[in-house]
Amino acid sequence: MKNTLVLAVLLSFSFHAVLAGGFEDARPGEDFTRKDRTELLFSTKFQFTPENVPVVTVGVVEDEKEIAFLSEGPLVFMSEGEGGPSVRVGRGRTECIATMDDSRPAVIRYWPALERVPARELGPVREARNRWTQAGLSVNTFEQGSVFGFYGRILDNRRVVVVEDVSFEDRAAAQAHLDELAATHGIDTPELYEEVIRRPDGRVRVRCLGHEATMEFPGMVVVNPSAGKFIRIRNVAFHKLYNEGKREDRSYRGSIIFTADRNGRLAAVNSVDAETLLKGLVPSEIYNDAPMEALKAQAVVARGELFAKLGNRHTADPYMVCADVHCQAYRGMERENERTSLAVEETAGMMAFFKDELVDSVYSSSCGGHSESGANVWQGSNHEYLVGVPDAAGQVKAFARGVTEESVREFIMNPPKDSWCGKSRFGKSAFRWTRTLTDNEIVAGVKKITGTDIGQFKGFEVMGRGVSGRMTRLKVIGTQATVEIAPELRIRQALGSLKSSTFVWNRGNGSVTFTGAGFGHGVGMCQNGAIGMADAGRTYQQILAHYYSGSEVVKIY
Repeated sequence: MKNTLVLAVLLSFSFHAVLAGGFEDARPGEDFTRKDRTELLFSTKFQFTPENVPVVTVGVVEDEKEIAFLSEGPLVFMSEGEGGPSVRVGRGRTECIATMDDSRPAVIRYWPALERVPARELGPVREARNRWTQAGLSVNTFEQGSVFGFYGRILDNRRVVVVEDVSFEDRAAAQAHLDELAATHGIDTPELYEEVIRRPDGRVRVRCLGHEATMEFPGMVVVNPSAGKFIRIRNVAFHKLYNEGKREDRSYRGSIIFTADRNGRLAAVNSVDAETLLKGLVPSEIYNDAPMEALKAQAVVARGELFAKLGNRHTADPYMVCADVHCQAYRGMERENERTSLAVEETAGMMAFFKDELVDSVYSSSCGGHSESGANVWQGSNHEYLVGVPDAAGQVKAFARGVTEESVREFIMNPPKDSWCGKSRFGKSAFRWTRTLTDNEIVAGVKKITGTDIGQFKGFEVMGRGVSGRMTRLKVIGTQATVEIAPELRIRQALGSLKSSTFVWNRGNGSVTFTGAGFGHGVGMCQNGAIGMADAGRTYQQILAHYYSGSEVVKIY
């Protein structure tokens, strides 16, 4: 007869936590309620390792009915996290299945976001409020992001989100309203702000194969492998942003937390220190055999991007960052590589700063010969260090007299010979590319992104380009309707997920052939450009100083 082991709901944490706006020490034996415990997963509070490396939570699996996992040694189950009661299961190889019972989804209120501005100064916030009020909209504001302290240096990534003062309980209705606002008022990056009214909840049930025990945990359970071991999760979905439906088994260092996701379904969250996280992340973002200085540059920008985004994304999810390209691609131990791990170790705790401000060190695969300014891609990204620069020691001749349709075509068809990303031995297919879409494919793509059926496709009209030639606004003309699409990501998505919005086109018989430059948004570090610069003898500090103008690399932990 099977026995059922139910763990008590008693909460006692003991750790040093960094809070938004200041510091707090949780005292040993301090009690938290069940609600407080699960809400820690939705906060920006984090622990430190004994070596003072921050611990980050990464959403690696979600929206599942059950999750199978195993370890080559015993597993320790903790209902309260470190320091609380625990159950040890297994001796050798231990396989278990987690499910979610009695669950309920989160209650989320959706607000149409009009603009995001840094929270450090009140002036830009007032200007943004006034600007939208004068446009005839009633506005409200929310603050997101965090303030982190490391050895006397403050990392402040807070943003004030200016929203229209109208909220929705239904996401689809909110998105439809936002699309109308974006079309009427020219919002370049239409996004919804998610206000969590009630956290998701449920009971985690774990059955370990070959063991006569079923464990139940209210809210969440933390699972640790034995010393020197790791946890392997079966059938992990990835590349979800592109709906590719790919799955594979993945192994993770650190702890795995099972809890309810926003939909009340089962999620697995990897709690792991930032440097170990980077060892599983960097090789997913750059070629392992790239020159070492390029790998070091990638390690620094990935670390900076991680801390720049903490608290600004996934506020309605039980983790700080996701494991997909929306945040940064993280595959756990599957992609760990000796060379990239060495690059992480040799740059440990290093990030790029601009005038004591943490650089939002975004990056892309290939800029195509000229990087783009952040302000032309995302609202609120008009940072001095995110200005578009030539991907070469000199200027791009095609743009010497400005960016026009003629100069963009010249730039694409006759690429600059001294471009570092053009010289890179990797990514030649990203530097220049072609793609053909039928008229019907264009109509379907536009409808998917905008919700508008334009009828038969007639043509394009470019309404704006950035300093790299990337389109920032495109008019698509049809027999039934004409729509304007912005920003550059939505343009790419509407046109069959083109590699870049730096493109020109030629009409065929019922089709359009696109010829383009680069892969990605083009802002910040060009990864293939960094490889080209490293091949030319540049250090990682020089690489970062080029792509993030006026920045310097600083070790903060």
